[in-house]
Amino acid sequence: MVNSPRSTFSEQSGLSLIELLVVMVIITIIGTIALMQRGSANEQLKRQNAATQLKNAFERARFDSVKRRPDLTAAQAKVDISVNGYTLTTDLDLNGVLTSSDDRVTDLIPQRIQIKDYNGGFLPKTVYYNKRGEAVDINGSPISPVFYVCNVTCNSPNHDNSNILLVTPTGTVNLLPGGTQLPTFGVPAITSIPTTTGVNPDSVTPVP
Repeated sequence: MVNSPRSTFSEQSGLSLIELLVVMVIITIIGTIALMQRGSANEQLKRQNAATQLKNAFERARFDSVKRRPDLTAAQAKVDISVNGYTLTTDLDLNGVLTSSDDRVTDLIPQRIQIKDYNGGFLPKTVYYNKRGEAVDINGSPISPVFYVCNVTCNSPNHDNSNILLVTPTGTVNLLPGGTQLPTFGVPAITSIPTTTGVNPDSVTPVP
């Protein structure tokens, strides 16, 4: 018995519908994966930008103290680090005195980014810069703090979604990816040159 055109059309229509459903499922899966990857990439970009801006804040504080050469801790440029942001204090108005009007506050809460102490210490923590550009604490003692910037879901500096900021004893700042083995630095030794006159002969311009 020969199938009627109507029954043939019904069979073909049923097969096409199944194929269409399979294609729609595949497209949905691919679209979901693409959206997840895009979201992850956006989070990574925001975190890297935040880490770079924090590095710049340290560098600006160091440059400001080297330029002004303050002797007192109260006059030294500094960066106050908290879990949800940081405050950069430099002589913004160039009046030689640090006041609250010189503070530049960066809030990381809207970006869902946090800062944590690499060694598990508590925040807030303040990093001062002396007139030689060295990182010191409030007592003027050399320090070499390490922080990591991460998305809210990050609980370890070894996590993929983190960036490490290492402040060296000389005050420079290194930005490293999460999981990097940290280098060790010793406190630089300062030696004096003994002279009979008390003046370094290399710093004296000879008289013609």
